[in-house]
Amino acid sequence: MRQFSSRGYIVLVMIAYCILATIYFVQHYAWDNIFGITVALPTLFATTLTAMRRRHGGWFIPLALGFSMLGDYAGSTDNFTMQVAMFAVAHIFFICDFWPKRRYTAGGVIGALALVVAATLYVMYILPSIEPAAFRQAIVIYAIIIVFMATAAILQERKYRLCYIVAALLFVFSDGAIAYGMAMGQATTHLVMPTYYAAQAIFTILYMLRKQS
Repeated sequence: MRQFSSRGYIVLVMIAYCILATIYFVQHYAWDNIFGITVALPTLFATTLTAMRRRHGGWFIPLALGFSMLGDYAGSTDNFTMQVAMFAVAHIFFICDFWPKRRYTAGGVIGALALVVAATLYVMYILPSIEPAAFRQAIVIYAIIIVFMATAAILQERKYRLCYIVAALLFVFSDGAIAYGMAMGQATTHLVMPTYYAAQAIFTILYMLRKQS
């Protein structure tokens, strides 16, 4: 009964999370983004939930989600530098949670190396088109941090490891789409936000499934 109740609670939590995400999408596309701050509501909700269960899983994931929320808010005010800085800190907290659980297996190392090579080639492809130069420097530093985060997710030995990897790669894809949009001058919100919210939702669910710190 307890297991059923726990799963039911998580389902209700994810329904609420999806409602908050839907509010953002509706106001963004139907109301011309007049309430841009709604972008931070899902991550604020996830931060609050995980912080309430910090005794089960520690502080790193709640802090990662919290700084992601601050990054969302900075993005809603078009403060790109602060947005990148907040997400960089968020990924550092994800790394702090994943890295101690690492285990070097052949499959994990090959997967991590493949990600590093692919990310390096992608950054080299889009970087010349990014202006101004300060943005290029920020993107390089940020790319190193987020790829490290995804690498840590790939290498960690933990229950539901594949789900952590999927969430991390969704995060990488989302930020890669942002960089592509900046480089090519194209709107990529339709790619960025669904994958970003999905990544944060998966991380939140996985955290809530933890039984001990």
